[in-house]
Amino acid sequence: MRDPIAWLFYLAAFIAAVLTVEGVWLLLRSTFGDRHLNRRLSMIRKTGDAGAALSLIADREGGPLSQRLDARFPAVRDTLWAARLKISSGRMLGVTLGLAVFLMLLFGLLDAPVPVALAGGALVGVGMPVLFVQFRAGARRKKFLEQFPNAIDLIARSLQAGHPAPVAIGVVAQQMSDPIGTEFGLVVDEMTYGVDRDQALRNLAERFPAPELMMFVASVQVTRETGGNLAEVFLKLSEVIRTKAQLRKKVMAISAEGRMSCLVVSALPVVVGGAILALRPGYYADVASDPLFWPMMICPPMLLLLGVWTIWRMVNFKY
Repeated sequence: MRDPIAWLFYLAAFIAAVLTVEGVWLLLRSTFGDRHLNRRLSMIRKTGDAGAALSLIADREGGPLSQRLDARFPAVRDTLWAARLKISSGRMLGVTLGLAVFLMLLFGLLDAPVPVALAGGALVGVGMPVLFVQFRAGARRKKFLEQFPNAIDLIARSLQAGHPAPVAIGVVAQQMSDPIGTEFGLVVDEMTYGVDRDQALRNLAERFPAPELMMFVASVQVTRETGGNLAEVFLKLSEVIRTKAQLRKKVMAISAEGRMSCLVVSALPVVVGGAILALRPGYYADVASDPLFWPMMICPPMLLLLGVWTIWRMVNFKY
């Protein structure tokens, strides 16, 4: 009876430690953290310059190398911006190349064959930063789309109250949190410093190339040229976006089992391999010198990646 009681005690101690750390972190963040709604307002408060957030766009452009890379690979620039990383395309290229070279040398020190060291270093060195950036960009884009209908409603209500369109956009920048508060705030800053409203909105659509945002920008441009009740157009647009979001959530619920299967299939070999290395380190080391060892170790991960990719394509599709 002592063993189960001991395990329960250890589990309770672990949960208590986690909750304590989280409580301390929340207390420190609430006491010393930034109380402003979004990043743009925080920068304005710290610098006292109403256009301080425009430096984010300047940092995005980078030097000549980054500009050439952005011209050839605009998706990389947009993904870095969506991930909220203060890094240009050129610096991202340097990080990935440096990590790849480091891992190649590390695999070489572990007596791995030269082709394996080169392939493994290149794959992991490039794959890890790309996956990290894609994960952060996906999470921020998801939050942007969740906030977008409320932002459109706020703009529409402001227009109905008699405010002009630039002021209505400024209300979103002041009242809503990141990421949509900062993004619309940059639109306001660009208009303040002389950029045309349509061009500023097109710049926003380039930074966040989402179909819903492109519909919003097109609505503003068409209404400006042909006339009409812009507030009513925005209210209808927000209703359409909410309906699409509901459909997206239904698809996610239906495909939840497949996505969980993909997660289990991809994580199980890694967990089992790590457990074997931890419990019996010589299990692989004793046969590492065999000529067939590294070819046999390369084929299963490749087949695993192919299977994970196939499952992921089956449960993730356009809607």
